[in-house]
Amino acid sequence: MKPSPSRGSRPFLVEIGCEEIPAQFLTGAREGFGKALEAAFREARLLPTGTDPEQGATNSAKDAPGPALQVFATPRRLVAFVPQLLEKQPDQVQEVLGPPVKAAFDGAGNATKAAESFARKINVPLQDLARVTTPKGEYLAARKSAAGLLATEVLHEILPAVITGLRFSKSMYWAAKSGPRFVRPIRWILALLGEGKSARTVPLEIAGLKSANRTYGHRASGREPVTVTGFEDYWKKLLARHVEIDPEKRRERVRKEIKVLLEDSELGAVPDAELEEWVVNSTEWPRAILGGFDRRFLHLPREVLITVMRGHQKYFAVQGGGGNLEPRFVAVLNLDGDSKGHIRAGHERVLAARFTDAEFFWDVDQKTRLESREELLDHVMYQAGLGSYGRKVQRMLAVGTALCDQLESHGVEVGRKAVERAIRLSKCDLTTQMVKEFPELQGVVGGLYARGQGEPPEIADAIYDHYLPQGPEDRCPRALTGALVSLADKIDSVAAGFALGHQPTGSSDPFALRRHGNGIIKVLLEFSLPTSLRRVAEEAVNGLEIEWRRPKKEVFNSVLEFLGERLRYYLETVREIRYDTVRAVLAARWDVPEEALRRAEALEAIRTSQDFEALTVAAKRIKNILAKSAKASDWQPGVVDGGLLGEAEEIELHAASVAVRQRSGELFEAGNFRAALESIAALRPQVDRFFDKVLVMAEDPATRQNRLRLLGSLDGLFSGIANFAEIAAGPANVDASTSRGA
Repeated sequence: MKPSPSRGSRPFLVEIGCEEIPAQFLTGAREGFGKALEAAFREARLLPTGTDPEQGATNSAKDAPGPALQVFATPRRLVAFVPQLLEKQPDQVQEVLGPPVKAAFDGAGNATKAAESFARKINVPLQDLARVTTPKGEYLAARKSAAGLLATEVLHEILPAVITGLRFSKSMYWAAKSGPRFVRPIRWILALLGEGKSARTVPLEIAGLKSANRTYGHRASGREPVTVTGFEDYWKKLLARHVEIDPEKRRERVRKEIKVLLEDSELGAVPDAELEEWVVNSTEWPRAILGGFDRRFLHLPREVLITVMRGHQKYFAVQGGGGNLEPRFVAVLNLDGDSKGHIRAGHERVLAARFTDAEFFWDVDQKTRLESREELLDHVMYQAGLGSYGRKVQRMLAVGTALCDQLESHGVEVGRKAVERAIRLSKCDLTTQMVKEFPELQGVVGGLYARGQGEPPEIADAIYDHYLPQGPEDRCPRALTGALVSLADKIDSVAAGFALGHQPTGSSDPFALRRHGNGIIKVLLEFSLPTSLRRVAEEAVNGLEIEWRRPKKEVFNSVLEFLGERLRYYLETVREIRYDTVRAVLAARWDVPEEALRRAEALEAIRTSQDFEALTVAAKRIKNILAKSAKASDWQPGVVDGGLLGEAEEIELHAASVAVRQRSGELFEAGNFRAALESIAALRPQVDRFFDKVLVMAEDPATRQNRLRLLGSLDGLFSGIANFAEIAAGPANVDASTSRGA
């Protein structure tokens, strides 16, 4: 049941009908369409006041209460429905500023030519001008009323711009090179204001195509246009012609039908969110069917069978209660059914042929050992400007060696030979027939072949896992050897990408460098590796043999900055550590992410204590004094002279800070960051008494410099584990210039 429009508003329905939008573009197209429409409606003042922008651009069901905008999509259409769109823009009162009052009137209070000219220009009687006060002074002003336009007039102007303004990673011309672009050619436009007999078509035109009150059903339901009189009528008539516009209802149908197909046999579909999304976005009327294949193919690895089914055929694999694959699959049709079983039989024939090919590749590939394929990598191009995969493997070996050196220096036991062997074999499966046919299996196939050819499990697993993780929710490699191969691969990819100018910009990241960067941080932290990113990044950049487009040092700094940003992102979004804690910790130093994480966790643990909160205020105050009150002529950093300490409070603070520095340093070296922070926070009473009783900016230059050096030493102490001044603590900063301490 649709929401009832309020007085002065009417429901509005718009549909862009086009040729099939690829599944991978549909979600982005729907979201972009909704956001662009809502922004345009709000700017045009067509949404009633009180509509919630947070609820706009949803894809909720048609009976959802009160959103400003509902957006739906199928492969052939983008649809938006506004339950309440104003029939007419509200009238608007505009205030037009004129000359300053002092220029508008002379000493006797008579209007000057400036005032008269302003009144004539805006066609308002001089006596109707008002005086308004602005930050710049008092000005003459006039208030003019502008009548709102009818919604049909406004929509006629803004909708074509919204539609043709949508951006996609790939779009097409279909009318002329100078015409509009869209993800696929637009074939019809439905734009309807109102419901029932009062509904009227909103006139639009895009590339010669005019809007109407007609839509089209599923391709299999005929090519005749369907006239509609509003959203309810539109929805019902499309359902009758096998079109479900709501992606979430299509998702529910896919899940329900798969469950019904398999529930009698106690089997289940292998969970696959990406495949489910593809099926939902590539169908208008999804119907699931159950097919089967010869049991003999089950001798192939599970990974190969699932990849053949999902990668090429978009089938869901089926498994039993123990997790073993069964000779079954589920295909989702974009049709109303397969009553005679002809479609199912066709799918089974195609799948049998695909499995036969995979079986052939599996048998033939293993006749050549992986190690014999290493030299073939010299003939497989990695990236233009970076040479072959053979060269990449050599760079990975150098980075892997640097990683092993660092870990061994920290007492971590590393199977150096296993790491080197796994790196050498990690890319060899790129030369196999299986990976050439199924590129998504690279790494996995290498691990399977390595295991089948007798490589130790440690090495086979490392090859299998070395592309992991590929996303924030993805798992890391199973063991340290795999983690080091993964790091070597990703660090080289990031360094090479930045050297060639492929660094991410905005939402564009064609070489997936953000994914690699996130993977580097996740592996380092999940394995708690005390690795310096500065050292391994330097090794990776120095190992590049390329034509440098910019100085090597500049590339290195960019890589380091990028990895620091990835660490910040991971700590805030994945570990959910408060942003100012992360900022404070990274401001101290961050190039060993494992250590930065432990410092952040320690800071989170104590930052709500009373002493610590007060000390963060003092830390800000110290920075303010050093940065704002003190001049270069007032002091130079150096050692505090105990003989110049005269006040009891400064003597006490100096003695306490020396003791705390030694104690916190010992705790820091032992990795006990929480205890180190607690020892620093214990300085709070001495710091408070110092600022209450001691004038830092003393008249005597030597005393002033000595006290500033004392504050400088405290600033260094406070910034060692985390920069306390970066914490957004409760009390506001004390202005250095007005405090006793200044």
